[in-house]
Amino acid sequence: MAHGFFTIEQWRNKQWVAVCHLDGDQSVTNALRELERRGKPGLFRVVQMQRMIWAEKTDGKLRLRKWHANSPDTLSRTAEAFDRDGGKWPDSR
Repeated sequence: MAHGFFTIEQWRNKQWVAVCHLDGDQSVTNALRELERRGKPGLFRVVQMQRMIWAEKTDGKLRLRKWHANSPDTLSRTAEAFDRDGGKWPDSR
């Protein structure tokens, strides 16, 4: 089974809007159950975020650091680190 977190989005006012997130220990089945639990009609999609990739040029070559995104919080903390460190992986400064 693929790892990652799920976001349930609903089509509202001609755009997709996040309704909730399920962490990486959940499944598509859990996402469907969450929709049933909420009991609200609409058009929904389940989006899975699986991988984060930090791409950095080192010695003229692109270096890709890859790992699973297990929650929106993990993704957010990584984005903050990327911005804070100017896109440079901490051990390469």
